[in-house]
Amino acid sequence: MEKEKIRLLIADDHVILRDGIVSLFSTEDNFEVAGTAGTGVEVLDMLSKKSYDVCLLDINMPGLDGMETARRIRQAWPAIKIIMLTTYNDREIITELVDIGVAGYLLKNSDKQELTEAVNKVMKGRHYFSEEVENIILEGLVAKKPAEAISLTERELQIVQLLAKEYTNDKIAEHLHISYRTVETHRKNIMQKTKSHNLAGLLKYAYNKGLVK
Repeated sequence: MEKEKIRLLIADDHVILRDGIVSLFSTEDNFEVAGTAGTGVEVLDMLSKKSYDVCLLDINMPGLDGMETARRIRQAWPAIKIIMLTTYNDREIITELVDIGVAGYLLKNSDKQELTEAVNKVMKGRHYFSEEVENIILEGLVAKKPAEAISLTERELQIVQLLAKEYTNDKIAEHLHISYRTVETHRKNIMQKTKSHNLAGLLKYAYNKGLVK
């Protein structure tokens, strides 16, 4: 049985750059560029008519910019993975997009290997931020004076630290010698206590509060 391809929607208002990204993925067997768009409005229109797995989205587009487009995608089609592919390395922009719930953030100097790795990783339910973007986020968190953290139990703190190491629920359960369901319960409580909407938001909170290094 032939493996189903990952369906991509690529959005960039510069035709040359958009065509270049399409060309990069066209040589890979497990990807299908199922659509391209030049504006945020076009992206939303295409998503309403056709199924996609991953949307690679630029920030600077006419009319509806990438940030607002990402926000609307998350609201209307939460299952679609969003990877920002842009020239913007501004900390505030990156932080806001992480809060919105994008699955990845890459700069346009990324090579083909990093692009394909990012798509494959987010399709497994993980996040991908280029090394430069990660450094920008962490530098901003370190620069801030940590506020008083919401009280977490010792077990909850252990789980947060393991999540920061990219442990899955199964691996956490095995590591701490507890059941999978117990891990799920702890994670639910942690998310509620920290008012986090997703794992990226939780890890951002944990770094900001000095709970993990």
